[in-house]
Amino acid sequence: MISLIFAQEADQRVLGKSVEESYAGKIVLIKVGEKDLGNGQSFKFWERTLERAEEEKAEAVVFHLDTPGGLAFPTHDIMSKITKLKIPTISYIDPMALSAGSMIAVATDRIYMSPGSTVGSSAVVNGSGAEIEKHMRAKIESFFDAHVRWIAEENGHRKEVVQAMMVLSDEDRTIGSQVVKKGKLLALNSKDAIEMLDDGPLFAVAEVETLEEVLKMEGLSEDDIVEASPTGFEKFAWWIASVSGILILIGMAAGYFELKTPGFGVGGIIALLVFSAFFFGNYLAGNMAGYELVALFALGLILIAVEVFVIPGFGVAGISGLLLVIGSLVFAMVDSVAWDQRQWEIADGPSFLEIIERPALHLAFGIFGSLLALWAMMRFLPEAAFMKKNLLPGALSLGTGLEESPAAGPRDGMTGTATTDLRPSGKAEIDGEVLDVVAESDFIHKGESVRIIKEDGMGVVVKRA
Repeated sequence: MISLIFAQEADQRVLGKSVEESYAGKIVLIKVGEKDLGNGQSFKFWERTLERAEEEKAEAVVFHLDTPGGLAFPTHDIMSKITKLKIPTISYIDPMALSAGSMIAVATDRIYMSPGSTVGSSAVVNGSGAEIEKHMRAKIESFFDAHVRWIAEENGHRKEVVQAMMVLSDEDRTIGSQVVKKGKLLALNSKDAIEMLDDGPLFAVAEVETLEEVLKMEGLSEDDIVEASPTGFEKFAWWIASVSGILILIGMAAGYFELKTPGFGVGGIIALLVFSAFFFGNYLAGNMAGYELVALFALGLILIAVEVFVIPGFGVAGISGLLLVIGSLVFAMVDSVAWDQRQWEIADGPSFLEIIERPALHLAFGIFGSLLALWAMMRFLPEAAFMKKNLLPGALSLGTGLEESPAAGPRDGMTGTATTDLRPSGKAEIDGEVLDVVAESDFIHKGESVRIIKEDGMGVVVKRA
């Protein structure tokens, strides 16, 4: 909920938009379209919407369903959240709610259908619609059967109707006036669904032409409808997630720029902001970015820094840090909904390679793009006025290199030997004293001769002698 509040505040302060209309006393309309139940971001958005509707005491939540279905396990989770709401929930099927869509309807208190609309055919299939292996199907169906029976009973629906929609019949059976043949699933049109039995309708309350009629029958006013839509900040975060590769590129290039400048400056600030946006944007977009991956990313940077500045050579610390940085960046971009589906190891969810394909492409773009940017920075930018002011100083002008100047440090021009690799920071022995130094341009290997070209409050800068 903290992220939702932050998103609302940022929507007002950062993007210059007013905070969206309050849900207090309103009818929150959630439209579930053709592709929404197959999109992990939709489920995350609906979760936040339901939390907000509950907290702000909305009058009701209405689902307008027009969907052929979608992801099974995320639908299972959102059904529980809908059922547990303490405010009334209504679904209006127009013109269809098949498969996972019918399960969303069952999770609401009351169901309405437009004339000629269809609901049902809710068996779990794999991503291509093919049949699931027999034992795995039995495992999944038993799991969903127990859950859906609870959902149906909680909301006052007929569990035998929902079961017939979801599980293939092992014999001919009759539900109301509907006959479900052996090996078939139950699907209802609007007239079938409103069939009146002794203890109430078979599935839906009524057949109505419009959503406005639904509200009228429920004693609600259409003037109080507020359609749930992503905030400007959420849209911005989703856009951030979509350009993750570019953020990685900018962050790495800015990090290199920071290494080439004394102290903590523009490069470090840009890298910090870019990677913060990267992790937060992916988190809000429903990916796996979270505190744990941020911590691993930071630990990786620390290990790399230890390898560069403290430990000579390139060993365990550097390799471990590099793996942590790469791993945290990749998994931060992984869709958490798709990842969760793998726990059942069924074809309904994508394979591991499919899950990491998009993140890997973003990472590859970021790495190769940053290498190109680094080459451009080393090749063209040192002569730019801005870079001359911010990069570590270049070589001394022709001459002895020992001329004094008013700003010269006491050891300018002195020579010594690098006692560690300078990449670009490290240590060198100058006049019998081991100093922390920074190489002016190229990396300098341990044992090479170096000369101090600048010494000030920011440190000692050397170049190859």
